[in-house]
Amino acid sequence: MRKLAIVAALSVSLTGCVSAGTKVDTAQLQQFKKGVTTEAEIIARLGEPNTRTMSSGGLHVIGYSHVAARPDAVDFVPIVGSLAGGAKSETTVVIFTFDEAGVLKDYTATTSNTHLKTGIAN
Repeated sequence: MRKLAIVAALSVSLTGCVSAGTKVDTAQLQQFKKGVTTEAEIIARLGEPNTRTMSSGGLHVIGYSHVAARPDAVDFVPIVGSLAGGAKSETTVVIFTFDEAGVLKDYTATTSNTHLKTGIAN
């Protein structure tokens, strides 16, 4: 019976969480030096970017985005979840800009948090 309770608790705690993309955290960003790090080095460390852009001036821009969403605890309560449910999400976007030689010129990092209300009473 105890094993069943543990499995049930783990199942509930893991249900509904979802994430996608490549998350770039502050520690990773600090490894990249403007004027030194190359585009190839960043891709080697982080993997293929989600977006690639080239400006008319010859600058290369690559971007990494990540989204993670998690339902509110109330979603798992019968009836109450359908009335007052919701989900929280965090989105991060990191944009790297490189000069014509492929050397890091600048980067920006943005994080946004959203709470989506999905219940009928919301």
